[in-house]
Amino acid sequence: METKEKTECHHTSETEGGIWFNFSRRNFLTLAGWGLFFATLAGYLSQILGYKGFFYPKVLFEPSPRFTVGEPKSFPENSVTTLKSRKIFIVRDGNSFKAISVVCQHLGCAVEFSKEKNIFECPCHGSKYYRNGVNFAGPAPRPLNHFDVVLADNGKLVVDTSKVVPLATELVV
Repeated sequence: METKEKTECHHTSETEGGIWFNFSRRNFLTLAGWGLFFATLAGYLSQILGYKGFFYPKVLFEPSPRFTVGEPKSFPENSVTTLKSRKIFIVRDGNSFKAISVVCQHLGCAVEFSKEKNIFECPCHGSKYYRNGVNFAGPAPRPLNHFDVVLADNGKLVVDTSKVVPLATELVV
């Protein structure tokens, strides 16, 4: 009699648990979904708790709106002086001083003073302003902003760009 030996068959296929999960479409999408969830959660937590996140103060380091521009004698009579870094014109007519904004009232371009024409002109869109800042041509809907000018105790002119004043306001020294 012949005896047949039982042969054991060892299957190492993926279907019988050769790796820790079955790599089906459902498992892939589940794994991708959890990965996306944890990546999003990590992104939010890094913004809240990370460097310059939630606990970092949100401070804008801007120059003070109140600043000194110099003594009245440093501005020639009947002149327009441009202070580009502060975005203002200092207009002196005799003994009166005005601080007028450089920013055009149409779209915020930088206005320039034309000495030949004695007017302010916007080079971008053609708005024109008289020497006192009142608009007379172009698309600008209103005059240039005028800022508060005072004479400090030390004899210097101080401009406050946080205070917009009426057009007729001027400092007489």
